[in-house]
Amino acid sequence: MKRPLAAFTVILCAGIFVAGLVRVPFLLVYILCVILVILSLLFIRKRLAFGIVLIFLAFFLGIARFKNAQILPQCHIVKYAFYHGKDSYVIKGFIDNEPRSDGKRTVFVFKAEAIQSENSSRNCCGRVLVYLKGKKGFCYGEELILKGNLRRPFGFKRQSGQSYRDYLKRQDIWFVMNVKNVADVISLNKNRGFLLQKFALLLKKNIEVIFFKHLSPVSASILDAMVLGERSGIPAAVNNSMIKSGTVHILVVSGFNVGIVSFALLLLLKLMRIPPNIRFSIAIASIIVYCLATGASTPVVRATVMAIIFMLAFSLRREPDIYNSLSISAIFILGTNPQQLFDIGFQLSFVSVISIVYFYPKMKIIFRLGNLKVKCIKSILEGCLVSFSAWLGTFGLIAYYFKIFSPITVLANLFIVPLASLITLCGFSLVMIGFIFPFAAKFFASSSELAVAVLININMFLIKLPYACLRLP
Repeated sequence: MKRPLAAFTVILCAGIFVAGLVRVPFLLVYILCVILVILSLLFIRKRLAFGIVLIFLAFFLGIARFKNAQILPQCHIVKYAFYHGKDSYVIKGFIDNEPRSDGKRTVFVFKAEAIQSENSSRNCCGRVLVYLKGKKGFCYGEELILKGNLRRPFGFKRQSGQSYRDYLKRQDIWFVMNVKNVADVISLNKNRGFLLQKFALLLKKNIEVIFFKHLSPVSASILDAMVLGERSGIPAAVNNSMIKSGTVHILVVSGFNVGIVSFALLLLLKLMRIPPNIRFSIAIASIIVYCLATGASTPVVRATVMAIIFMLAFSLRREPDIYNSLSISAIFILGTNPQQLFDIGFQLSFVSVISIVYFYPKMKIIFRLGNLKVKCIKSILEGCLVSFSAWLGTFGLIAYYFKIFSPITVLANLFIVPLASLITLCGFSLVMIGFIFPFAAKFFASSSELAVAVLININMFLIKLPYACLRLP
């Protein structure tokens, strides 16, 4: 087998998928895994038998990982709270993400450590999504005592076929807590949480200050999404137009951003004559901080893991393989949370990259782009093929989940993706100038404003073309 790691990952995913659909006794799966491990040791010198045993082992390991993730600790909050949402509870814990506020309410994820009701008080664990009426300057890692009602998230299906309850469950969130006002909150201290996460969020906040200080609200919100993955400020009209043209993927942080950070750091450190191993170590630490600052979404985690693998391969003078790198990224994400396999973002992220890696080289040979001498035409055609490759892999998923078929996507990506890349580069440049030479930042901001305006207008023009976007029944 040419790429055994890739095959192992595919079979592991198949096991997780089956476990998500069929109820299988965990003890039976565990016994089968032990038996298969023993058989693999017995058949280690028999290539065919060993390969067959590994296939079954990968499949049942996927099932076992999914089932194991479903088993909640005895102290989990679901053991002590009711689902109907009528009872009042007091919960102690700390904020486990960056709080968001729209002026009317504040939303954050709360990591519970103790729960008290009218009848009992005990230690617990688990995560709760908190909706607090009013606005207050909470921060990640702040220890609080909250009083409010607990309820189960809504379970009705969305257009994509997945419910809000399923979405939260994939993040290990089982309850929603409604806190009526700020008076029902007691702040204890602000020294909880992961120190590196605190640093990453502080860096993110400072970058956002630069964006919103020097750019218009629309441009700042788009750069905030492209550079930092924060999409909450994007106007609904802009977001909907991007969905219709099939270019909404540019509004999330992707591997391109991780690549920019890695390349810029490695180049700067090389110019400073830093030894290679130290360069790679600093770059790896930096992209991990960047991953945390952007919310550690699936595309960023995938790109971060792949970038780390590539840098380690170069430092060890080994030739990296894109399929193996993708496999390790998938194993890392699914090993942490197997529920991610059913997440739309996970599926689109990996399918799009695999499609580009698989289809693009073949189409490049078919169309004989290597024989073209005019670089301008060659670059345009290569861009078309990359966009078409990604569309081939993802249009089925998009049609299934969002009931949209966008024939304009390939053409739109031909114009939008280069513009998005330019805007992202302008955003990083503005950040660097904003930190080093704040007085000169406004001069660099104008280029970002222009690029964003051109992007929005081109996208609006394309979706108005006949049959640009078709709604499926």
